[in-house]
Amino acid sequence: MHNAQLKKILIITCCLLVGVGVVFIRWYIKSNIESHSVYYVRNISHDRDAHPEFAMLLDNIDSMEQPEKKKVRYRPESGPEGALSGRVYISNEAHSSNDKIPSIYMGPDYDESAYVYIDNRGIRYEFDKSFKLRRASDYDTHDDIDIHTIDQKALCDEIYKDFGFLIKANDKKPMINLQWLFNKKYYKRFN
Repeated sequence: MHNAQLKKILIITCCLLVGVGVVFIRWYIKSNIESHSVYYVRNISHDRDAHPEFAMLLDNIDSMEQPEKKKVRYRPESGPEGALSGRVYISNEAHSSNDKIPSIYMGPDYDESAYVYIDNRGIRYEFDKSFKLRRASDYDTHDDIDIHTIDQKALCDEIYKDFGFLIKANDKKPMINLQWLFNKKYYKRFN
């Protein structure tokens, strides 16, 4: 009888240890991919016009380093149109002009524009989930701007000027590199 109880306790202990191990591994993988997503996305092939590092940064901002920088504000759940529940809104007052503050935030779920950048001239740029430009408009007049007339390289340089410090702060190689798993999960999104 004593050996039977010992076997039961041993089996239960082993099952609990395996369960805890599986939960820990799943948590670690999720945490690793989220907190190093900028590094991983910079090492994945993507379409020429896509800038996925900003997509990953905004998607995982809670897991990212948010460096203290003068005149930069991180405001969760807010934006120019009011409360955007569960979203992030980042503004950089250091590059403002004529009361226009460069801002970047996640767009509404009901629209195909996943991310929005507003420059210091008041132009609103909308991007899809791979951070490809989809629309542009004047923020004040709501007049559409033909995206074919926009120099996308200059736009990208401007976004990096305003918010590139976030990419630099979060482009760190992980101790355990899960690039293959990241590629498996995100390859279709960025290609």
